[in-house]
Order: sequence, then C-alpha cells, then structure tokens
Amino acid sequence: MSAKDTPDPSPAVEQIDKPMWLDEIGPGGTASGFLHADPHHPMMFVKRRRPILMVTFDNLSNVNDRDPARLPWAYKFARDNQLCHLGVYANLANWYRDATLIEKMQAMAKDGFFEGYDRCVFSGSSMGAFASLVFGQLAPNAHVMAFNPQSTLDEAKVPWEERYLTGRRQDWTLPLGDAADAIGRVERAFVFYDPYFEPDQNHVDRLLAGKGAGKTTTLMKCWYSSHKSAVFLRKIGALKPLMMEAALGDLTAHQFYQMYRDRRRLPWYRGSLSHYFEERDRPEMVARAKTAFRRAQRKMAKTTIDRSL
Repeated sequence: MSAKDTPDPSPAVEQIDKPMWLDEIGPGGTASGFLHADPHHPMMFVKRRRPILMVTFDNLSNVNDRDPARLPWAYKFARDNQLCHLGVYANLANWYRDATLIEKMQAMAKDGFFEGYDRCVFSGSSMGAFASLVFGQLAPNAHVMAFNPQSTLDEAKVPWEERYLTGRRQDWTLPLGDAADAIGRVERAFVFYDPYFEPDQNHVDRLLAGKGAGKTTTLMKCWYSSHKSAVFLRKIGALKPLMMEAALGDLTAHQFYQMYRDRRRLPWYRGSLSHYFEERDRPEMVARAKTAFRRAQRKMAKTTIDRSL
C-alpha cells in the first residue's frame, strides 16, 4: 500500500472562520485590548491609534447569534477609522438589566476607564440605544448616538408601551434604568427616530422631559423609517458619515437633514410614505407621492448619465 493510500489516523478538524478581532487582540495581534467573557454580556475592547473611544451596545437582532466570529456593533466602522472601541454584546433580550454588567460598568468608570480620551461616543439601536444613553452618563463628556431608543421599559413609568414583553419583565429597580434621568447628564445626545411612529415618539417625549435634556439633546427626525432608522440611514449611505461627524467632528442637525435628502431615491421611503397616506384614506396624496418618487428617480438617473459624459 502506497503512502498516499495510508489512512490518516488523526480525526478531521472542522474549519472555523477566524474571528476578525483575532488579528488585533489575539496572540501576535496588532493592538492591545481584552475580551471579557460573560454568559450574558461579554465585552471586547480594542485600543487603536486615535484617542477617540466608541462604546457600542448590541440590539435585539444580535441576541441569538452564537457565531464564534461574531463582532460587536460597529466593530468594522471603529477598526476602519482607527477608533478605540469597547463593544458590549447582548446574549439576552434583557435591555441590559443585568446587575453584574451594571456593576462592571460602574467599576470601570470609577477606575477611570472612560477617561483620557478626546471624546467618548456611545451608540446603539433600540435596546442598544437605551443602553447607550443610560451608560453614557458614566463617561465624562460623552456624546451619544441613540437610534430609536426606549426611555425605559418600566411598566410603572411607560404603561402605554406594549412591545418587548421580555424586556418589560426585567428588574427595572436596578440602577441606570431610565434614560430620561440620564440624557441631561451627557454632553450631547443625538436621538434618531421617526416622529410618525407613535411608540418611539412617546419615548422621545419622555426623554425631552428629563432634567437638562433641552440643553444636551438634538433630535434627528428620520421620517417614515419606522423603528429602523439606523438601517434606513445605512441604505441611503448616511450612517457612516453621521457616525464620523459624531466621533471626529461637530455633528449638527443641518448636516443630518442634508444627508437625509437622499431618502427620496429609496423605494422603502416611497412605500412608507404611501402607506402613511393610505392609512389616512388620502388616495390623492398616495398618487402624488408615487409621482414625485418617479420624477426624483428620473432626475437622479439623468444626473448620473450627465456626470458620466
């Protein structure tokens, strides 16, 4: 029997994609940092060149992801722009109502973890947006980008909130449980939401009623994006530029609304706008919305052709 016919006695090894972060904080990695193991809320920290710290929180869509190569929210954005990054994972739909996590974040703040940076930017969507607001108050001069945040799910404070049954069942007596108490304690809070989506508008009203909120909060109205403002902004190419301005520049409402003009080319926007008028039995406005969308599409197509000549 030839050598090539000799059976290999070693068991087959399953090939697993190497986690992207391994190149940075694994053995022989290019950066310093840590991976903090926890069954509910693991953390990953990567220290990079720029003295800007991003702190991000997973949302509900990440909860059931058990991929060993899973990345924290906005990891690629932070890596590509050489921002330091603390990513907090969520393995439960518990709105970060976890005593161990809260104590860990408070201890990190007490030990000065969030100090020494030119800016700390906290960010997340929905459940992650709530977390970015309540934990953002732990960092000095924090800037928060909150996409469709809940102010709290404490049923005594928001009896009208009928979504997120699992979240509403959590222990809301734990510290840092109301973003309306926190929003006035950060340096700047950018709140992205759809004012036509009533549940989110109700939470924004609570946030604005918080002490000091008027001085720190800038509302970014993402009309007709429902509860998916971050996804909507990504589809029109605005999410990364907005995050860059928040991290490195001076994000303003004017900049946001200039970028948001590109919503007019997105079929999603046309559909949401039409649905809004259909629900209100205004067929003439549905027709106008569709006509305006087709006109905008033709104009953009012509602009593209003219630029290519």
